[in-house]
Amino acid sequence: MKKLIALIAITCLMVGSSIAQVVMSKVEDASVAYRVLNGYAGTLTIVVSGPGGADSVSTNVVTCDGNANTLVVTNGTTTISELVGRITACTNAAGANSLTVDSDASLATDTIAQLNGTYTAVAGKWLEVLWDTSAALHYDLYIKGGQYGSGSYKLAKVTAYPGGTGNVTMSIYQSGVLIARQVYTSPVYVNPATWINSTDSTNTYGVVNDVTIDWPLNIRSLGAQPVIIRAARATTATTGVIAAIIE
Repeated sequence: MKKLIALIAITCLMVGSSIAQVVMSKVEDASVAYRVLNGYAGTLTIVVSGPGGADSVSTNVVTCDGNANTLVVTNGTTTISELVGRITACTNAAGANSLTVDSDASLATDTIAQLNGTYTAVAGKWLEVLWDTSAALHYDLYIKGGQYGSGSYKLAKVTAYPGGTGNVTMSIYQSGVLIARQVYTSPVYVNPATWINSTDSTNTYGVVNDVTIDWPLNIRSLGAQPVIIRAARATTATTGVIAAIIE
């Protein structure tokens, strides 16, 4: 009986070890706003032009298997989910609509004003429409629902270098609901005279806009729900990286 219990314990440990794999996910200036699966036999292309403010005009040309569908949106405050509804209705020349759209990479309040670029997918593949970082002022890491299985996993840590200026707000959303947030003050002011090996004795303080994020977490039971990890700068955003350790 003791041998049997010991065998069960060892087996459980081995199974636990195989599940607890550390996975690093990262994105460099390529934050996803929404994804589209091409269900046609030909190529799917989406061209987005005209990002700007609330009054901007956004032209979205969705070419399905050679048939161009032009969607002109005259209000930049239109949400991603509203645009996605129009994309889903696009058809090929035969009138068939075979597009599947994943909008879980965006929040309910995210608008189309920060989108731009040309995106293409061959038959059976996904394309990803990306945020214009300098307009959106945020870097996102999108973890699709079920990406690490249907069971629960642990979000152990988030690291990031969100280049830009202004305060950094780190937020984690599960199925669009905010579950964790942390704010980092920027800029900070540093007297060069305090630097190691400095020969400077000035009282002039230098401005440091760089913010490096190392955010330990212990968020469990995310399961099959989609997660967005967002690093937002208050004033400007340039280039950066955001990563997560999943266990």
